Amino acid sequence: MRIIKQEHYFPIIVFIHFIFWGIDITLYQGDYVFGVQNIIGEVFSSWVMTVFAINFLMATKARWVERIFGGLDKMYMIHRRAGTLAVILLILHFITVPKSEEFTIGKPLGFFSLLLILIGVVLSVAPVFKRKLKYNRWIKIHKLMGIFYIMGIAHFLNVPTLTSELPIVKNYVLLMSIIGVSAWFYKSFLFGLFNKKLKYSLSSVKNFANDVVELTFSPKEKSLDFEAGQFAFLSIPGFGNGESHPFTISNDSSENDLRFTIKSLGDYTANIQSALAIGTEAKIQGPYGLFDFKKATHKEQIWLAGGIGITPFLSFLRVVPRDYKITLIWSVGSVKEANYKDEIESLTAEKDNVDFVVWNSDDKGHFSIGKKYNVMDVVNKSFYVCGPETMRESYIKQLREKGVLMKEIHYEEFSFR
Repeated sequence: MRIIKQEHYFPIIVFIHFIFWGIDITLYQGDYVFGVQNIIGEVFSSWVMTVFAINFLMATKARWVERIFGGLDKMYMIHRRAGTLAVILLILHFITVPKSEEFTIGKPLGFFSLLLILIGVVLSVAPVFKRKLKYNRWIKIHKLMGIFYIMGIAHFLNVPTLTSELPIVKNYVLLMSIIGVSAWFYKSFLFGLFNKKLKYSLSSVKNFANDVVELTFSPKEKSLDFEAGQFAFLSIPGFGNGESHPFTISNDSSENDLRFTIKSLGDYTANIQSALAIGTEAKIQGPYGLFDFKKATHKEQIWLAGGIGITPFLSFLRVVPRDYKITLIWSVGSVKEANYKDEIESLTAEKDNVDFVVWNSDDKGHFSIGKKYNVMDVVNKSFYVCGPETMRESYIKQLREKGVLMKEIHYEEFSFR
């Protein structure tokens, strides 16, 4: 179960700062002259230090951090939005904090840190740059954010601040700085030493008509130990600059092989469909993700898949216990796009506790919760959703309107970078 939800993450940070700053300001007896503007400006800077530190911690992909945020997919979405917020806070700090005429080395360090972080985050989140900037170049720029962060810390240590006069806030900011720099250093220089990639080779390629390819990899040495619904990062030496991309594992967790079903959604996924041959070596890292139907409150569940979002459910179906009651609804544009229809029907034929529905939107229109369920039908059930963002958000909204509690709606971020 997720400990920190996205909607709670930022209020928690604000609350912690409110407490620390409130205690220190109330008890302060020094001779540092400060006003409201001074306090506001430096509160912004301590928020920035915190948000960036936790962002670097998220980037380590540490299992314990993943569990705190409810899965790597959820964590990466927070990471992305937090980076944007941190830049806004950094700009507000620059605008708000009082300026002195006295020159210190910390001043140019602060300015260039602000400028470089601003450029780095804009390149990371602005849609126009995300479309044009190749992933391998983007990741190199992103790795420089740690250096820009260190410049910001140097700025903090070399300018006179109210924060340095307040023991709780000062030690908190220093602790966050140490966490942030340590996490960045680990991810940049030590991650590969402690997170070895497993060697696999491509053993099967199956192309479907709707820009979808199924790749099966066999282990060359040790096989990946994973649970149904999890995903792994796939990298292929010599292809796509060796960059890693996350794909859901769609086969049985008891098997040694790994099956990935990949839809063409960008340069990498488009090229991978025609560039690989049997025997191609690959490296797998994982597993990640906490999308697990066994963790739900109710054993009577409705699984809602859209398009390629069927992949985690392919794995679920192979391990669903007999005491569960499952309805799987797969929304596709046309029956021709239901690549795994025969496979799923074969699996469900052996399981009288699983109902399977292919929803053909060309004939039936887009699926909506109201077309199949009324308010009473969704009571005491848990829901699992995987598919494109617009579909997912629509289903969640419809379920909430019928009274389904958010804790009963489980979903996986369909794409994240």
